[in-house]
Amino acid sequence: MGRLSVKAIRLQDEVLLYAFECENRTYFERYVPSRGDAYYEPESFRQALKRLLTEQANGVGYYYLIWYDDRIVGRLNVHHVDDETGEVGYRIGAEYGGRGYATAALQQLLTFDLPKLNRLIAETTTDNVASQHVLRCAGFAREDEVRQMEWEGQILTFYTFTYQNDR
Repeated sequence: MGRLSVKAIRLQDEVLLYAFECENRTYFERYVPSRGDAYYEPESFRQALKRLLTEQANGVGYYYLIWYDDRIVGRLNVHHVDDETGEVGYRIGAEYGGRGYATAALQQLLTFDLPKLNRLIAETTTDNVASQHVLRCAGFAREDEVRQMEWEGQILTFYTFTYQNDR
């Protein structure tokens, strides 16, 4: 899997990223709440991307694209929760799942310099066994507590995973 790379998001990636998001919208919305129709309008998408780039420049969040050769196969984000903790989120496109891309990307992320972040957390639903596997393979450990929320009339239950960055 030597051709997989994780690179910080850039404005130059807008066209390919927009196509990736549009192509995978229905797939992603089966697992996470919709970003809404406005997000998929070109100008709204551009503004959302610019906000992410501003957050990235200010050190409030880190936003990456997962590439396989010249194709975007996923996204990987770290949002600051507090001064020492960041929350990791990732998504892999529908046609790229099950190939180990999320695990490899997350393992790459853990080698990056993420200033001040000594601890990373991630959440996944209790029935998302694939995501739990990704987190465990990358070195995250599941905490005992669970969290619940209502989404589209269903109660979802989440596990929290943590990674202690001892660099």
